[in-house]
Amino acid sequence: MDRRGLDISVHNEGVLSRDSAWQAIKNSQFSDFIILRRGYGVNGTEDERYKDWYHRAQSIGITDVSSYFFSYSESVEEAAWEAEQYARMTEEDGLALTAVILDFEDNAKWQRDGYHPNRKQATAHCKAFLDVLKAHGLNCALYANQSTLTNLVDWRSLDCSVWNAAYSVQDSIRGWMFQYTDSQWIGQYGPFDANIMYG
Repeated sequence: MDRRGLDISVHNEGVLSRDSAWQAIKNSQFSDFIILRRGYGVNGTEDERYKDWYHRAQSIGITDVSSYFFSYSESVEEAAWEAEQYARMTEEDGLALTAVILDFEDNAKWQRDGYHPNRKQATAHCKAFLDVLKAHGLNCALYANQSTLTNLVDWRSLDCSVWNAAYSVQDSIRGWMFQYTDSQWIGQYGPFDANIMYG
């Protein structure tokens, strides 16, 4: 059976600072799981709300929690280093997670630096990151949008679960999970990124 949940970061702080918002999530169809940003970047910058929101999710009965790390790296070596920071954070936290996820997408740093990886580079980037997580014994997955998964990353070669994002078209990947909107409202609270986890 398909399940529904949200992915959140510190950018949702204005909404999720209210207890009533968490209660609304608890009572909605989006209470099956939650995915939290753990951090981002080569320096392993931490999401300021991660630990608090992990415990808030647990307190409303959401026990299926995963985390993701937004990669800014521009080389295989940097990707592996980012993954080591992510693995270290995860192990030091000691929190139960369903999966740890590489968020691979275009970003402001790449645009500023003029970095435009080709298919070989992008796939190698993802492999280096995910291989580190696997070496730490972590259950890992890849998040990217449908265009990236179709045209840039050879995701089939990576041997991991895939979380696809596409807002205006149907899911052609049909992997582990599908992020279908960044504009989901739950009553008066939102907008959120909403996802279907395939059963």
